Amino acid sequence: MSLSAGAGVMRRMRTLIWRKGQGEDERQADVLIADGRRAGEEENPYLSARRTWNEHMGDMAASRRNWQMLGLLSLLIALAAVGGVIHIGSQAKFIPYVVEVDKLGQTLAVASVDRAQEVDARIVHAAVAAFIQQARMVTPDVALQRKAIFGVYAMLSPEDPATAKMNEFMNGRPEASPFRRAEREMVSTEIVSVIAQSPQTWQADWTETVRDRQGIVKNSYRMRALVTVYVAEPSPDISEAQLRNNPLGIYVSDFAWSRQL
Repeated sequence: MSLSAGAGVMRRMRTLIWRKGQGEDERQADVLIADGRRAGEEENPYLSARRTWNEHMGDMAASRRNWQMLGLLSLLIALAAVGGVIHIGSQAKFIPYVVEVDKLGQTLAVASVDRAQEVDARIVHAAVAAFIQQARMVTPDVALQRKAIFGVYAMLSPEDPATAKMNEFMNGRPEASPFRRAEREMVSTEIVSVIAQSPQTWQADWTETVRDRQGIVKNSYRMRALVTVYVAEPSPDISEAQLRNNPLGIYVSDFAWSRQL
């Protein structure tokens, strides 16, 4: 073969290769035809079955993800609805009102009891004095003594240190019990003054007189106490008995008393 003939063959081959590269291979297209084949591919049952299976599994996975997202969204909506119902159920359904009337029954004022009002200082003054008198009193009248003790513990909360101190004062020793003391003596108190030392602490001064069972004075001395009080906010945890015994919610959190020289 001459050199000119060989050069002509090479030019024709390059032309064919260049023309083949200019076109687009239909087998690389993304569009499928029947049996899962692409344009330009020969029919192959194995490849067609694999493509069909892959498409089926992909559709199932996508459907499963959609149902999972729908179920999660439904669960969140249900939880939000249950939380809202619980919140609504925990709120008070009844709003109490206080109606003030005069001697003729005419309405003077109407107000809802939506929060605890600040207790008048005179009421706290009287509550501190009553606490001292009931705690220090010793009487042979068993019913009156029991009533005084109940009145004392109505102003005490189990979580406050005043309760432990009062238990020790009344039951620390057998002879310290007011019922045992009443077998041999009586104790009366006369409040001299109750003065506020701070918004929570009050100083009480009183005279304590001890008599025997015949009424003869055995001893008389001055006493002083510092009593710390607070007003408890109304709550559903307060029982009906607590409301009857301590309707104003005045509690003694701590106290300390001693005899004056």
